[in-house]
Amino acid sequence: MLAQLPPVINQQPENWLIQPDQQTGGRPLVVFFWSISCTMCKERMPSFLHFANEESLYFDMLFVHVPRSAADLAVHEIKKYIQQFDVPVYLDHTHQMKNTFRVQKLPSIALIDKNGRLRHIQSGGNFTTILTKQLDSLKYS
Repeated sequence: MLAQLPPVINQQPENWLIQPDQQTGGRPLVVFFWSISCTMCKERMPSFLHFANEESLYFDMLFVHVPRSAADLAVHEIKKYIQQFDVPVYLDHTHQMKNTFRVQKLPSIALIDKNGRLRHIQSGGNFTTILTKQLDSLKYS
């Protein structure tokens, strides 16, 4: 369970493909919204994973799978793809998280402070340069 997420998000075990470890919480949260059928998401995944590894001392990370079609609901396909990464994965099959954070397109990144307030959200592919100031302000808050 991630304390930074709003209470409206259903964090029951069936919504987690890979649950976060017990040590999460109390730090800002970076949420990566993606889909198994999104080519740009898969292209950006390695750079985001590199970022996640580099910044793991300062941030909790969460990958949220958002289905774009009925085919994207195949959990075994998602699991097969994501098993190569060691990150918590939330299955947003009812679009609850996507709608809560008003995600319009994929991939998207949301920054949530340690108190659960949404501080920044952006869509598209170029995350690293635009997010630097936002991340630094959260890192030291």
